[in-house]
Amino acid sequence: MSVTAKDMIEKIKGRLDATDGASEKINAVFQFILNGNGGGEWWFDLTKKSPETGEGLHADAACTIKMDAGDFVAMLSKDASPMKLFMSGKLKIDGDISTAMKLQNFF
Repeated sequence: MSVTAKDMIEKIKGRLDATDGASEKINAVFQFILNGNGGGEWWFDLTKKSPETGEGLHADAACTIKMDAGDFVAMLSKDASPMKLFMSGKLKIDGDISTAMKLQNFF
């Protein structure tokens, strides 16, 4: 069975839940918009003591990450470089890019 974008979202959620103080370190809302097969919309609210996540769109996202679901899985599986995806336009970040960089430790 292939790993899906939703599986990867769950892995990120697990790492955030397992890291003491993750929300305090990041303190932002992230939106993921993943297109293509297995894609969807998910958000992480890291402004509260306990991280929250959900499907759909979040009105208060400080940073929106847009990409193909397959590229997202490849990036998190370390089969694709986030920098190469960004430079080639396959990874788009709307909002505060420095905020996006804070999340990379949980990938």
